Amino acid sequence: MSGEVRQRYMQANYIDVGSTDSTYAFMGAGFSELNESPSAQTSSKRYINDKAQTKRVTGYDWSSSFNTDQIRSEEAVDFICKIGELQKVGGDAETDYVIVDLDQKVGDTGSSYHARKFHVAVEISNFENNDGEMAASGNLLQIGNLTEGTFDTNSKTFTASV
Repeated sequence: MSGEVRQRYMQANYIDVGSTDSTYAFMGAGFSELNESPSAQTSSKRYINDKAQTKRVTGYDWSSSFNTDQIRSEEAVDFICKIGELQKVGGDAETDYVIVDLDQKVGDTGSSYHARKFHVAVEISNFENNDGEMAASGNLLQIGNLTEGTFDTNSKTFTASV
């Protein structure tokens, strides 16, 4: 039995670009790469009665790499580029990031979907010149634990699960 491979467009990404209230901007136009890396951390131990190691997942070192063209009229792109251009650090380089599963609708009506929210540090690695067109690349680096919940794509609001 075979199934369909999940398509990338079924996952939407939003970044909080607001300074006071949550103001999520869609990360679409401009972004040519946005890859999630859970990077499970493990430990291993061999017990005296076993030939093989016992391994366990002990945590995660989550990050999401990105590449974007500098389409500065896109709020998400402009927000990320300003962090690198102004060399912001600490809390000034942190925000919330939400991954929305558009193939996992919550409820029969409305525009709410399963989502995961991460508090992240925005690391800008490079500003590139691609044949005269400017681009930026870097990573979103997780701070603390993720929060599972729902995201309403119309109101652009995240609600944590109970």
